[in-house]
Amino acid sequence: MTLYTIVPEVIIFPHHHEKTANLIEMIYNGVHVMVEHDGQRSFRIDRIVSTDPADYMNANIHPGAVINVFEQPNGH
Repeated sequence: MTLYTIVPEVIIFPHHHEKTANLIEMIYNGVHVMVEHDGQRSFRIDRIVSTDPADYMNANIHPGAVINVFEQPNGH
């Protein structure tokens, strides 16, 4: 969406900052995503931030998916 206006962004989208304040940007499996901490060892993907259309076709990386970025090698 493109919005051309002289009105400040905080007036048009007053709650946008509140929603994104607790999001963390990270690279997960080579894909730039914004996640929310969902517990001690997991994150929930809030959005994909990528210019590559193939990243949006990945069935494992989608908004709402829970990911574990603290997995240790060899299953331990």
